[in-house]
Amino acid sequence: MKKPITNSLLLLIPLIILFYGCGSSDTITVVEQNPESASGESSESTDQPNGDDFTQLRVGILEPVTNFDPLYAENLSTLRVVSLIYDGLFKLDSDGNPEPALINDYTVSDDGTQYEFKLNRDLYFHDSTVFGAGVGRRIHAEDVRWVFERTAKVDVPPTASQLLMNIVGYDNYFTEQRTVFDSSKRVLDGISGIEVIDAETIRFTLKNPDEDFLKKLGSPYLSIYPSEALQNRDDDLRTSPVGTGAYILNSQNENEIVLTRNPSPRFTDRQVDYPVNRIDFIYQSSESDAFQQFARKNIDWVPELGPQIKTQVTDSSQNLVSSYQDQFELVQNSATRFTMIYLNESSERDLDYVKYRLAQLEQDQLTSPGEISFEEPEIPTEYEPESVPSELYVTFTENPFATMLFTDINNSVFRPDVSLSFLDIRIPTAESVLFSRSVDSFHYPYFNTDNDQGQWLTAESVIIGIYHSYIDGIEPTAVPWQLPLRGLEIDQAERDAS
Repeated sequence: MKKPITNSLLLLIPLIILFYGCGSSDTITVVEQNPESASGESSESTDQPNGDDFTQLRVGILEPVTNFDPLYAENLSTLRVVSLIYDGLFKLDSDGNPEPALINDYTVSDDGTQYEFKLNRDLYFHDSTVFGAGVGRRIHAEDVRWVFERTAKVDVPPTASQLLMNIVGYDNYFTEQRTVFDSSKRVLDGISGIEVIDAETIRFTLKNPDEDFLKKLGSPYLSIYPSEALQNRDDDLRTSPVGTGAYILNSQNENEIVLTRNPSPRFTDRQVDYPVNRIDFIYQSSESDAFQQFARKNIDWVPELGPQIKTQVTDSSQNLVSSYQDQFELVQNSATRFTMIYLNESSERDLDYVKYRLAQLEQDQLTSPGEISFEEPEIPTEYEPESVPSELYVTFTENPFATMLFTDINNSVFRPDVSLSFLDIRIPTAESVLFSRSVDSFHYPYFNTDNDQGQWLTAESVIIGIYHSYIDGIEPTAVPWQLPLRGLEIDQAERDAS
């Protein structure tokens, strides 16, 4: 299905039409929309009473969360949710430094190539029907090995693998899993650099010293979960997550995900660290609708503003504009989001014509907030197009930063004689001439390599959140997906006031 981007009209997904007025404000008007509205009130009940000490937090998210399997996380909103449900061997503090999560102790060899971890075997997976008795079992070193080997399998995205290629034997195992499709012909039964010593001890051997290895282990992509959650089940991790984290999935629908605090004393006895009993993640496909819900106090905190609302509520120094300073609070993090736009070198369309038009783009024609850099595409000397296509196609995206960039490019250098259109398909095809990718600042050094072909434009935007003044304790963070909940307090009386 093809979806045109016109001078003032952008079709993103069926039933949703977004308008960007050329030369006007960046207000989005929803012309036709039929999803359920997010009111901040869940139709699903929780097992926890709404007493005086009960704290509920309603968080607005920028992109939809459609999968709870850590390896399938494809946007920052999903990483934010996943990081609350699961733990990794390590977690990152607000400065981005690694701290033990599932381990009690570890040692590193003198040459920096061998890491031995002692698991905290007093920790349990969430209670779940994936276990025979429905009661979560202790974590085991075999869980860690199984999870890490799964990252190399052919039936999962390769994203997490980019964090692990330095482990001895990983690249060979990864390559065999993804190129020898007849499993009977595979000769590797595991990753030689990952050894289970006993139930609580696991050893990793690296090819080369890596000062970032512990940080990498703090990525949500390397969360730990039990193999039972994926064996012979229709409702696997994608819809029924089982982790060891502070929160458990309570309910979900198209627009809302409800997490409730893990009843383990590990979390309930530490009220300062885990003060929130319930977190509602609320998604609106329109930025303007999301901001309206926020302004009406149906959303308490938006940890990452989209480009349109960020432009409206912040000034050139990315401070809150004066008209909102008495109503809301802004938190500017030291984490960023990268949005990259690529020329699809495999396209069967006339890429020389696309490059010819893109060479006319000036940076001040892009209204997206953040630092933008791009190079003038190389086109044949004295190129003159033989024909002008009426329509060109770009790959579908739900990233609002990419959407705004595509809209600006369309309005600035292609209209009125050519129209860019989104295709429904999420991968570059022979029909599409441009596509986008997004990655956060933590994963950017590992995921964005010099081998990326066709990268033409890069936009880096600071992750800025906004919250109501009745919330206290939200601090800036260097971790892109982190929701700093420690010490958070909500003045319920002020929130309930009209």
